[in-house]
Amino acid sequence: MKWKRTCGFITLLAAVACGGKDTTAPIVQCKVSAVSLSQAASAPVIDIPTTYDSLFTAAAHEFGVSAAQLKSVAYVETRWQMVRGAEEFEGRPPAFGVMALRGERLTQGAARAGVSIEAAKFNAAANIRAAAALLATRGLSDFTDIAVPEGRAEFVRDVNAAQGLVVPALRALAAADPCAPPPSNVDFASALWRPSPNFNTRTTGISMVIIHTCEGAYTGCWSWLVNPASQVSAHYVVNESGSEVSELVREKDRAWQIAATYDCKLNQNYNCGMNGTQMNHMTIGIEHAGYASQDSFPTSQLQKSAQLVCDITKRQGIPRDSLHIVGHGQMQPANRTDPGPRWPWNRYIAMIRSYCGDS
Repeated sequence: MKWKRTCGFITLLAAVACGGKDTTAPIVQCKVSAVSLSQAASAPVIDIPTTYDSLFTAAAHEFGVSAAQLKSVAYVETRWQMVRGAEEFEGRPPAFGVMALRGERLTQGAARAGVSIEAAKFNAAANIRAAAALLATRGLSDFTDIAVPEGRAEFVRDVNAAQGLVVPALRALAAADPCAPPPSNVDFASALWRPSPNFNTRTTGISMVIIHTCEGAYTGCWSWLVNPASQVSAHYVVNESGSEVSELVREKDRAWQIAATYDCKLNQNYNCGMNGTQMNHMTIGIEHAGYASQDSFPTSQLQKSAQLVCDITKRQGIPRDSLHIVGHGQMQPANRTDPGPRWPWNRYIAMIRSYCGDS
């Protein structure tokens, strides 16, 4: 019997037996540990912050919903952070609060809970009550605004996996058949291929990498980017724990990730001959699950992203420095701020160089 690797959710590493199938999936950027699914599923790895525990309990009792489910929705959406979202994708409203309420769900939840929209945005108790009221009337499968059926199903799986604050190492396994060989059409060997129709042909070479935050959770992010109605995309999305990367657009193609033309004044007056070039032509875009307003980014997510950027820059011949690896908000400052003020740029670029063996 052979074992296929998976990089576990948060810090747990797991491998799953493939029923005797002969699989030659490569071991990429993680260690292998042969543990059973039942062992993985029973491993408690997350502790809830006590700040919101009583608020979850009270809101669940008030609206007749499961406190464990309410907590796990919040974990999946924000990792229990009070976020002040920003618009990252045209047509997708910003998310607010520990429950990441946005758009009509924010409006409806506030109305059903009898709180103002402002309170539902910025007050933790009101935000959780609005979500509980919405969950009571919609149920879990309709709580999310994800339109893509695969993404909606994965959101439900993620929430159910997090029930009781036990987060098993099944995040990567849920996305695809764990015994299937890796896709041959990805540029990054360990990525899952989730093709987006939102791309076209490049007219220039690739010279930069753009770093984004999704302003939302991983599943909702890639689901929006593969939805034809969104008219946006990125080449890659990295999940919160760094256990999974989705590739949505091949690097040779032009993703629709940044609505700006190049302006060298925003990039230390570097390469001014490219001024006026639409930046999608010359860049590869990487979205990161999370929010520009969050306090910090998980080391495991930064590590996976750095491994990805190392791989991209090696293949594409892109220098590994702050002139060529830049933020969305830096190059589109009029209406974007991501990845935000707490993205650790010096540490991140040092990670990239270290993975690539640069001196």
